[in-house]
Amino acid sequence: MTANPIPLIEVHGPHRQVGRQIGERMRPVLHRMLSRMHESLPAGVSWKDMLMQGQSYLAHSRAVYPQYIEELEGIAEGAGLPFGEVFLGVCEELWEPVVWRGGCTDFAARARATADGSTLLAHTNDLAPEVEDDLVILKVQAGDEPEFLGVSVGGLGYSAGFNAAGISMTGNEVSCNDIRPGVPRLLIVRAILAARRLEEAMDACLLPQRASNYNNVIGDANGEVYSMEGSATDCEPIYIEEDILAHANHYVSLPMRRFEADRNDISGSVIRHNRALRLLRENYGRLSPELFQKLLTDHVNYPASICKHGLESVTVFSIIINLNELRAWIGRGRPCQTTYYEYTLDPWTPPDGWIR
Repeated sequence: MTANPIPLIEVHGPHRQVGRQIGERMRPVLHRMLSRMHESLPAGVSWKDMLMQGQSYLAHSRAVYPQYIEELEGIAEGAGLPFGEVFLGVCEELWEPVVWRGGCTDFAARARATADGSTLLAHTNDLAPEVEDDLVILKVQAGDEPEFLGVSVGGLGYSAGFNAAGISMTGNEVSCNDIRPGVPRLLIVRAILAARRLEEAMDACLLPQRASNYNNVIGDANGEVYSMEGSATDCEPIYIEEDILAHANHYVSLPMRRFEADRNDISGSVIRHNRALRLLRENYGRLSPELFQKLLTDHVNYPASICKHGLESVTVFSIIINLNELRAWIGRGRPCQTTYYEYTLDPWTPPDGWIR
């Protein structure tokens, strides 16, 4: 087992100031990431082309989420990088098909399925091996939003996290065939982490101006959990059934299957999805953070397993969240080799007159 925690950075203040703090602390990583972006352009596309395409995404984003554009502008300032280039780092849509579709596996359990009735989420995050060195855990208090804790690649976008209002965000990349200029999906994730209640998180997933979408798994401390299977133009909210839910990297609901970019390239995801469901059912009523740490080490269909050990795609981190306790356990690298570290948030105090 390795004892090598992901670095934790705490930032607070107005959105631009928060971004500046992130940029200053993550400067070497952001410069390294930008160099990789220059070397990973889609075939026949120049860097100038990418910057021009990014302007359309930026116009949509500034109109919908000006506060998060300010945050990104602060990151660029803090890192000493051109803002237009930093913004491309959250426009995953522009990098397809060269963006690595690494994969993730999600578990959710509540009520009768868990050992103590709490609401638990568990998530593995699979990316290129070199990305593991770019990981950071950010504890962010931005403006008047609830404080949140999220795992990020270089401070640009978040892969999983939860906030002090008891809202969680995990999920999976899906390959949709209707990508269009709009608000990048990574900014939608940022909005989910700012949600004060579940409806606000769901509204972010349903944003009409979105460029594409993930399958965002959102939940709250009441045990309400949804798998929001999304594309750019449609979304199917899948509600947790029989107190358990699992998802991987393909569309499960019939209405969304028409958006699958390649229906012949989903076998690994199908196996992980069904394996996760089986593990949830076999351990029904006993599920706990400690047990999830063991379940995430599952090696069925190795190396393309829940605990992934590939050459091009590996599990770079995993996270388990207890929403009732506002507590998470996060481990770097493969779950079978990692040490999990515990992180907590203090409950959010709603302003006067706020109705949950």
